[in-house]
Amino acid sequence: MKRYFLTLFTGFSLYACTSPVSPAPADIIPEAKMTNMLVDIHVAEAQVDHMGLISDTAAVYFKKAQAEIFKKNKVTEKQFHKSYDYYLHNVSELDKIYAKVVDSLSLKEVEATNKSNTPVPKTLVTPVRKQKLSVQ
Repeated sequence: MKRYFLTLFTGFSLYACTSPVSPAPADIIPEAKMTNMLVDIHVAEAQVDHMGLISDTAAVYFKKAQAEIFKKNKVTEKQFHKSYDYYLHNVSELDKIYAKVVDSLSLKEVEATNKSNTPVPKTLVTPVRKQKLSVQ
């Protein structure tokens, strides 16, 4: 499922590179809130993926988790998709958001590893950039 979202994100990013920057409509989710929501969504996706469910069941669980994230942030699904579409067409803003998302997810991964008393991996592979980052 991660590959699907990565492919989708990459495709939209390439498309967005050809689009001019447009002004943000008034009801667009602010960058900081969008970053937090995307972190929560990617964590939920990983949790559902880790369950090892068949795809139909996993989709139901993910949809429920996503709805809870929208409710927690007082955002409708329509507003989220409209905001995501706006950021897809403004790739420089989306790049800033996803740089923060990747950093937050990497930090969560390190914290989870430390909590389980397992040694921290020597390298982390970021899903967006496909680079190895050294952790020392």
